[in-house]
Amino acid sequence: MKRALISCYDKAHLTDFGRALERRDVEIYASGGTADHLRKSGVGVHLLEDLTGIGSLLGGRLKTLHPAVHAGLLARDTEEDAATLEALGTFPFDLLVVSLYPFEEGLRKGLDDEAQIELIDVGGPSMIRGAAKNARRVTVVVDPADYPRALAILDGEGDSAAERRRLAAKAFAALSAYDGAIATYLEGEEAALRLSLPFQRRLRYGENPHQAARAYGPLPGGGSEILPALLMEGKELSMNNLTDAHAALWAVHDLPRPSAVIVKHGTPCGAGSGRSLSEAYEKALATDRPAAFGGIAAVNATLDRDTARVAAEVFLEVLIAPGATPEAVQILEAKRSLRLIVVPEPHVTPARRILSAGGSLLVDEPDLTLESPVTWRLVVGGGLGDPQDLAFAWALAKHVKSNAVVVVKDGGAIGIGGGQVSRVASARSALHTAGRRAAGAVLASDGFIPFPDVMEEAARAGIAAVVEPGGSKGDPHVIQRAGELGLSLYFTGVRHFRH
Repeated sequence: MKRALISCYDKAHLTDFGRALERRDVEIYASGGTADHLRKSGVGVHLLEDLTGIGSLLGGRLKTLHPAVHAGLLARDTEEDAATLEALGTFPFDLLVVSLYPFEEGLRKGLDDEAQIELIDVGGPSMIRGAAKNARRVTVVVDPADYPRALAILDGEGDSAAERRRLAAKAFAALSAYDGAIATYLEGEEAALRLSLPFQRRLRYGENPHQAARAYGPLPGGGSEILPALLMEGKELSMNNLTDAHAALWAVHDLPRPSAVIVKHGTPCGAGSGRSLSEAYEKALATDRPAAFGGIAAVNATLDRDTARVAAEVFLEVLIAPGATPEAVQILEAKRSLRLIVVPEPHVTPARRILSAGGSLLVDEPDLTLESPVTWRLVVGGGLGDPQDLAFAWALAKHVKSNAVVVVKDGGAIGIGGGQVSRVASARSALHTAGRRAAGAVLASDGFIPFPDVMEEAARAGIAAVVEPGGSKGDPHVIQRAGELGLSLYFTGVRHFRH
């Protein structure tokens, strides 16, 4: 007879799993709360205390730490271990199912210290460790998503030994993450960075085709997941595809709706906003149509038929949207190399940035700040009656590689310069792309403008207003020169470098 030991805080899908075990004549032992849940659902269960001879002690802190339990998990298929079990009056368990106390959920709820400490599971990790160590004989499950795998092992399907080993590895990884969260909480602000991330998939290649790359995650604490959101798959994603996709997603999330952003090499090369999504996408393409070829695009409204038709005009690697109509999907399916990714708006969340620098990892919090024009300071000029283009330019500049300069007119970027080591070089690049369209447009700079040269380039091109953080020692000269050139100049007081 097969025997299962179940002790779960998370009862998701547990009733159906218990019934499936019953149909396979598996004898089930369960701890108090789990046993009550299964019994109320009509599943036959033995109370664990019937085996151990003790109930819940110390206010629930001690339930499963007993030789009869751990011997049943750790025993091997040997005569010596069988004799030990017989002497203890216990038997071997073939399956262990445990979900731990929700320590990280408690952190998200902001529980006080006493309540948070009570969410440190002791018996659960001990049982998991023992069963996982004994994976040659015992199947251990720590995730309800693996219930079908456990049933397949009981049914003798596939390579059961290999499956038990994979589940054991997943169990140890879960314990590592769980213990890491506890240690981080206890250490406080000086906590070590602990990452235990599951393997997701191999990527097509890394930064260059000769470099291998893999994806791991998700990161603790959030961040939108691109890989599981593939709606329409083409060729395998590369690392560059993923980094550009995230850059496009974050950028369009900061823009008004409906908007579209096209990214190449980690930085926007096109962006637009309009009365319809198709109009917004047309404006994004018009920023720099040759640069859009082979880019990655994101929109912040449901992808419709008209927008799909516009998007299909120029070759794209990836297109991201919060949703897509069947007509839009049908149009894009003809583009064999295009990957369509759907990330619903509520799931667009920021993530910490982790970079390697020599032998160290550097971590910073996401840049969530985006200043409203009502908080800006007009330092010279008459200002603009309608600040929407300036707000659009400022939001987009936040996502362009530094030194970033963005030129916007009528809800669309008409010139984007970034990644230069001097700001005036970025300004010249953006204004060159804008050409004659720059007359009457607005310009945004992600960092302060230290010299009057950018103002002179802007005025020469016909720019009407400039927004920048301010804060340079050269501000008085820049303000004076902007006034002489007839420019309106706004200071935001915040910079948004993106190296």
